[in-house]
Amino acid sequence: MNTCELQLDAFVTWLCVRENAIVGRPRSFYHSPLACWLSEYLGDGVYGVDGQWYGRAVHDCRCWRLLPRWAVVFSSWLESMTSLPVTGWEALGVLARVEWALRLRAA
Repeated sequence: MNTCELQLDAFVTWLCVRENAIVGRPRSFYHSPLACWLSEYLGDGVYGVDGQWYGRAVHDCRCWRLLPRWAVVFSSWLESMTSLPVTGWEALGVLARVEWALRLRAA
């Protein structure tokens, strides 16, 4: 899958459905919110997230692909804020700040 196919709107929808549920643990390759979403969204195995890269757990990390910019910033900011499990609502709050910052930067 191409990074442009990892749509922000699909991630937002996934988080909204899980607003009150734990959606992942920051600082965890295979259990971060993005990794959990990718595993479900792509549906062909367990996915991991490491910095700016994502890929299936069964693949060598040299075969992993680049995340879109919004996902890299989201992961980085979330990891800098907490190592505790986060709910969909908490993740949406971080994501809203990421979207705002990326819009300001593009302007």
